[in-house]
Amino acid sequence: MVVRHIDIDNGKWGILFVCDFDLMDWDRLSATMQTFGMNERNINKSLKILSSYNSGMCISRDDVRMSAIFIGKSTSTSQFWSTVSHELFHVEQAILDYYGTSWDGEPAAYLSGYLLQKVVEEIAEPCY
Repeated sequence: MVVRHIDIDNGKWGILFVCDFDLMDWDRLSATMQTFGMNERNINKSLKILSSYNSGMCISRDDVRMSAIFIGKSTSTSQFWSTVSHELFHVEQAILDYYGTSWDGEPAAYLSGYLLQKVVEEIAEPCY
């Protein structure tokens, strides 16, 4: 299992990025999901979804300005990055909503590019 913490703009937000996991990692995944406020029922549903190829999910907590992204096994490198892009969209939503920033215009576009750049820089090896 690969776990990376990605700092966004000197502590204004954080991303816990988790990928390349398997059945042996379910306890750690469950514990992480629980710290983000998920109950057992939703954790079990999420683990079932993440056990299939080309799946991902994002959980955000405004009170700690943090998001967790989970990326399941991918069938290709391009599919991995497609899933990452999809889940980063949810992080963007959380950040923009938290700071009361409009989806229109350059701030949202810059955030999108910045988040993708940070993830690419932090992931030493793709999880596919």
